[in-house]
Amino acid sequence: MFSLKFLVLAALVAGSGANNDNGLVIKIGAIFFDTEMDLAEAFDAAVEEVNALTTDLKLEPIKHYVTVDDSIVLQDLSCDLIGNGVAAILGPSSKTTSDIVEVLCNMTGIPHLQFDWHPQQSPRERLNHQLTINVAPSELIISMALSDILRSKAFDWKSFTIAYERDTHLARLQHIFAWKQLHKTGIKLQEFQRGDDYRILWKRINNAREKFVLLDCPSDILADVINASISFNMTGSFNNLFLTNLDTHVSGIDRFYSSKFTVAVAAVRIRSYIPPPVHDEIDVFDNEADDRFASLSTQLVYDAVVLFYNAVLQLSQHTGFYTPQFSCGRGFWQPGPHLVQQMKQLTPKQIKPPYKTQRLQLTPDGQREDFNLEVYNPIIDRVTHIWNKDFQLVDIDKIRENSSQALKQRRLENKEDFSQKPVRYTVATRVGKPYFSWREEPEGVHYEGNERFEGYAVDLIYKLAEECKFDFNFEPVRDNKYGSYDAATDEWDGIIRQLIDNNAQIGICDLTITQARRSVVDFTVPFMQLGISILSYKQPPPQADIYGFLNPYGVDVWLYVMVAMLITAMALILAGRMDSYEWEPPVLNENNEQERENIWHLHNTMWLVLGSILNQGCDLLPRGLPMRLLTAFWWIFALLISQTYIAKLAAFITSSKMTGNIASLHDLVDQNKVQFGTIRGGATSVYFSESNDTENRMAWNKMLSVKPDAFTKNNEEGVDRVKLSRGTYAFLMETTNLQYYVQRNCELTQIGESFGEKHYGIAVPLNANFRSNLSVGILKLSERGVLYNLRNKWFNANDTVCDNMGSSNDDGQFDMDAVGGLFVVLIVGIFVSFLIGLAEFLWRVHRTAVKERVKPMVALKGELNFLIRVWLRRKPLRTYRESRDSTSTGYSSLGQMSSTSSVKKKKKSKKRSE
Repeated sequence: MFSLKFLVLAALVAGSGANNDNGLVIKIGAIFFDTEMDLAEAFDAAVEEVNALTTDLKLEPIKHYVTVDDSIVLQDLSCDLIGNGVAAILGPSSKTTSDIVEVLCNMTGIPHLQFDWHPQQSPRERLNHQLTINVAPSELIISMALSDILRSKAFDWKSFTIAYERDTHLARLQHIFAWKQLHKTGIKLQEFQRGDDYRILWKRINNAREKFVLLDCPSDILADVINASISFNMTGSFNNLFLTNLDTHVSGIDRFYSSKFTVAVAAVRIRSYIPPPVHDEIDVFDNEADDRFASLSTQLVYDAVVLFYNAVLQLSQHTGFYTPQFSCGRGFWQPGPHLVQQMKQLTPKQIKPPYKTQRLQLTPDGQREDFNLEVYNPIIDRVTHIWNKDFQLVDIDKIRENSSQALKQRRLENKEDFSQKPVRYTVATRVGKPYFSWREEPEGVHYEGNERFEGYAVDLIYKLAEECKFDFNFEPVRDNKYGSYDAATDEWDGIIRQLIDNNAQIGICDLTITQARRSVVDFTVPFMQLGISILSYKQPPPQADIYGFLNPYGVDVWLYVMVAMLITAMALILAGRMDSYEWEPPVLNENNEQERENIWHLHNTMWLVLGSILNQGCDLLPRGLPMRLLTAFWWIFALLISQTYIAKLAAFITSSKMTGNIASLHDLVDQNKVQFGTIRGGATSVYFSESNDTENRMAWNKMLSVKPDAFTKNNEEGVDRVKLSRGTYAFLMETTNLQYYVQRNCELTQIGESFGEKHYGIAVPLNANFRSNLSVGILKLSERGVLYNLRNKWFNANDTVCDNMGSSNDDGQFDMDAVGGLFVVLIVGIFVSFLIGLAEFLWRVHRTAVKERVKPMVALKGELNFLIRVWLRRKPLRTYRESRDSTSTGYSSLGQMSSTSSVKKKKKSKKRSE
């Protein structure tokens, strides 16, 4: 029993041997690689600062260095430190892949302090690392922070490339990989290695047309990597660079500060502790900066030492605390777990001196999940946002700063941020009326700059610039193309290529929004809606033919028909004379002799033939079989001739009223007379080539098979080709352009209705942050009617006057030019009939004068006197009288005419009674 008390007393004396006149002395060990001298210096500086706080506790540092990552060496060094009586071991850094130090500390009860990132441990692995704490921010929370930043409204990255150095920890990006897929429209990966030719990296990124790059690499090579991007034009105004290394601020990239380095750079770092202002003369004149803790690793080494010091200071005041005195593997330091628990419970407000980083609070697992993350521009060292696990991303302007930090911000405001400076946009476009064209210079006037151009797109950009507050320069593309993809070369051309290569920031003309283009550039809301129509040559109206009703039959046919009528009439005369049934019953003539009369003479047979062929019939009908048979065959012939004529006449009338046989795309595809095409590589050609509609595919195949080539370079060439072809070529183009050319070219016309709805928009680089600003500007211009006025100005204002008097109206009505021939026939018929009637009238007057032996003039006057009295319906046998009671003109009186007619009636009645 006495021996046991003696041993306990000896242990207390040995433990109290550490207490000297200056207080308690605690040894703290550290293991560094020989390349980490800055960490060793920070370790010494931290120990020096805490030792200066009080005489009650002093830290005695013991440092060991390693050259290679060897677990045996680390084991020996750790055991040596434990044998020297250290109360904690700091390090080694994450350059080592062995956990031998953590295991030995866990076995001996010595706290293990970590200050940088180590692989995430599983619950089973934590059992062997219960005495390990890490003051470095958790990689899981860092990953969450980076994802929140890129997804925030301030950044809003939709598609980007991650360029990473092979030895970096991609665990810090795990939330980003979970957010975006590895795809050309999501995340692209580019790996490189320290010492590579970094230009190869940027060449690959540039070939992929990437404008948003997340760069994850060590800070010591960061400046060299970024410097290699300059030769590939990756540092322009519309490029974006996000740096994930938390030591970017010590990488030296601020040397790139210039007006030519305008890339939008953002980086992150752990927010440092901001000391309160010191109001004394020494602080006023002290301009020296303390660079001992500039990097995050040195700050975390400092924080680890401070945390250990404060925990030991509090725990040493409790009874039962003693310093470790045993060799490796031969004892367990009982206060060790209590010391680790004390470090987990300490809050930043209990710590003196304060941490170098803000919000250092350990979790029960010994990890650090609470910290403030600064988002800043490393070129000018200007903080823009603060991220915190609880508050997410907050704008720096919303955070109240103390006077010292505000003074620092005011000093930094004197440095101009070129990445945020309003830039002059380069507007890529192509020459093509009415959207963009060279302005004609009056004599003695010379235009410069943007004044050289005019058109709808020019006016629209001017209005947008006024609305959205930006400057611009127009740059017509050299190849004057819209922008199409060449699968053979995997390249784009035209306006789209300029935007991809960052040579322009805005692309505008009659540029159609397509899915293929949207995969490489972004578009604003449409400023014009349209469709596709067919431009064709307007055929001049046919010359009016007043004898067009004769067109169904040729001249020879008409001659044959007249000859057939004459022959049939003669045949009817002969047949009628041969057939006994066609003779009338016998009657007495003037000589009192019986005679028979035959009615089938030339007058009657021609009347029968003509009435039959005109479908009018005749009051003379045959009675004998030969005559009926001959008449029946003539009727068959007349029926077929007349009905065929009517059918052919209807077809001729219909065809003469049609201006063309093409009224839609369907008609255009179904014929082979008129060729058709569109602009090569334009949105209209893409509409047909990528369409699944059968009719569109047929149209595309026809365009491909046409010889010579059906495609044109631009709209102007297509319009000229339509005019030169004079109806043998049609051009498919957008309705707005078509209407513009139709209004200014009287020989052009639109066929059918428009189809295939399309939209014109302004193209910008992918993920351009000013796209929404332009879209809002377009919507405002539309609401105020500015777009409507611009469209009227450039599309509807036209001085060309077309003569439409000769154009035919397709309303189903005929004018006199179409049916005038019918009136000519009627007039000729009336005139000829009157001539024949007049001749017969004069011949009868002559016969009467000869027979009655009167003067011809007397007979003529008598006949004319009766002829003009149209109200008389009865005519006397003699219309004249050479007697005293006759009139001076030789005309008989009305009463005489009446008596004469009465006598004639009596004679007829008497004859019938006999």
